[in-house]
Amino acid sequence: MYQVLARKYRPRNFIELVGQNHVSRALTSALERGRLHHAYLFTGTRGVGKTTIARILAKCLNCETGVTYTPCEVCATCTAVNEGRFIDLIEIDAASRTKVEDTRELLDNVPYAPTQGRFKVYLIDEVHMLSTHSFNALLKTLEEPPEHVKFLFATTDPQKLPITVISRCLQFTLRPLAVDEITEHLTHILHKEEIQAEQDAIWQIAESAQGSLRDALSLTDQAIAYGQGAIQHQDVKEMLGLIDRTIIYDLILAIHQNQKQRVSELLMQFRQQALDVSLVLDQLISTLHELALLQYLPDLSLKYSAEINKKIMQLSQLISAQDLQLYYQVACKGRADLQLAVTQEQGFEMCVLRLLAFRPLQPNEVLVSAPEVQQPAAQIAVQASVQNMQPQGDEYQAPAEPVAEIQSQLSSQNPEPSSDDFLDEPMLELAEPNSPISPDQIVFDPTSEDALFDLDESNDDINILPDSADQLEASSDDFLFDEIAPLNDVFDTETAKSQDNIAVVDQAEDVFLSPEQMPIESVHVEVAPVKVIEKPVLELEPPSLEETQVAVKTVSTQDSGLMPQEILRLSPQQLEGDWTVDKWEYWFRNSTLSPAVQELAQQGVMTGQIDGESLFHIPPQYEQLLNQLRHALEQALKTEWPNTHFQVKYAEVETTTPYNMQNERKQRAYARASELLHAEAAVKDILQNFDAEIQNIQLK
Repeated sequence: MYQVLARKYRPRNFIELVGQNHVSRALTSALERGRLHHAYLFTGTRGVGKTTIARILAKCLNCETGVTYTPCEVCATCTAVNEGRFIDLIEIDAASRTKVEDTRELLDNVPYAPTQGRFKVYLIDEVHMLSTHSFNALLKTLEEPPEHVKFLFATTDPQKLPITVISRCLQFTLRPLAVDEITEHLTHILHKEEIQAEQDAIWQIAESAQGSLRDALSLTDQAIAYGQGAIQHQDVKEMLGLIDRTIIYDLILAIHQNQKQRVSELLMQFRQQALDVSLVLDQLISTLHELALLQYLPDLSLKYSAEINKKIMQLSQLISAQDLQLYYQVACKGRADLQLAVTQEQGFEMCVLRLLAFRPLQPNEVLVSAPEVQQPAAQIAVQASVQNMQPQGDEYQAPAEPVAEIQSQLSSQNPEPSSDDFLDEPMLELAEPNSPISPDQIVFDPTSEDALFDLDESNDDINILPDSADQLEASSDDFLFDEIAPLNDVFDTETAKSQDNIAVVDQAEDVFLSPEQMPIESVHVEVAPVKVIEKPVLELEPPSLEETQVAVKTVSTQDSGLMPQEILRLSPQQLEGDWTVDKWEYWFRNSTLSPAVQELAQQGVMTGQIDGESLFHIPPQYEQLLNQLRHALEQALKTEWPNTHFQVKYAEVETTTPYNMQNERKQRAYARASELLHAEAAVKDILQNFDAEIQNIQLK
């Protein structure tokens, strides 16, 4: 007759016991030294070995060879205990005998000596089910039982036990078994049973058991029947209704990369497969936890297939720690709110959409938010677009014409604005219909120093804008320059009624963006008349506007005839031989490193041999950050050059760094862009006819 695996392979001694080493160590030591207590309490979740340990202890106490922690397994007592017919082992199910009368009947037999064994052992399972009166009746006997009596209690809910009972027992808390322990035990059993099984399927069963070895064995029996004598990974997933992990990884990646179309496809796939969305959300939360853990423990051993392990590692390096924390919090909140939704499917989909809609605001990001207003004719905003300035490898596309139609914009304005318009409405850009800048936009520079580091004051002399003293470098193909006129005056409402005193006031502070905060896609120029205004109310950061204008309008001879994107382009490098600062910058700016790692890489220089001994020099203040991100940088180097031996030296870098080189290129590009704009005839006419000045140049 077939015997289920959970009963067939129940441990019969402490050596066969899986896990629970802390319990077996204490009990074997007590048995060896003869220091036996009269009452033991075993607690823990289902299927972790409470009853099994109690039976092993009863066998050890009554083995015919003497009290030992290694019973002989051949004597009549050991055989009877294994077969469940030992007369002096009284097993009681407290769930079915809760009344005080049942307890009194049990206690009436306590004084009598054991019939066959050395001790009379009372094993009470689920003892927390006894009534209060039953516990009270048991207290006296439990505290001072006869020498030949031992009480063994097992429960999954020790909180329900009276403290008076707990204090009379030695309590052992059994922990849930680790997935590794269950996997190893199942593999051993299946090998004995000569059943073919895929390792991924065994691991999936062990994980689904949630620490219970009995549940794992029961699921294994079910999987053998479902797979017709073999255990296949796909069969196990279908049997348990589990979600393919790759779908969860695809969903997380689509959310992180804001791929709305891909997210909608995955949501439709979940609907078509009629998956249990609560399980999907549980799997999503577990995966987010695993990714966050891998960022701090990159050497954490993964038990999936090689393909899944690789995808997990890539995701952990791609998504920032703060994004993972936000995703985890939103997902956990969505899991709690599933019961509040009209349907679970609705709650799950809203949770995914919430993950897509929200993410942390980076330190180097600015939320650009401004209402659309109808501006007076005197406030003319000219937007000249320079398109396709994003680098494509080593080639750039030629820019479009940088000046827009002026007359068409003039005709669209109010002919005679009142001075009150200037009091109520901030001056804004008139964006083109297809402009990439939306009314609510978050602009992110992946290589801005503000993302991780404090400003090094030694680099202040290379900043060129009034509000950039605390701003750091952007990448060669992704930044913005601003030239901002200082708002040093206040508008006087009494004198404003005169058309001669019309002035620009109330510049919205959140539209002033630093050079490191926007990608290069277009050039925005704000042109507005500036008249005498009396009282200063706001001063921007130094340096002064005059100093800034002198700096940015100085164009070197070597840049004459070049476009800004050509100045910014990195010269191609042959990545072989010795490292140089140019080779180092060219490699990491064109690599797949995350923005955070690139920010760190630009603060130092690499020396030594490419595909050999490489020494990274970086200032000491970045040591803590490099300790967190070093693995990703080293792994990227070894992936491209397997023989790389990566070392770090913390010291002040005496030579120029990619950060300094990038800033110098930005200044030259900005000066060249300013020169090109000032040379445009249409811009000159506006400046002269309206007594205006260029206030804001944005390179995108």
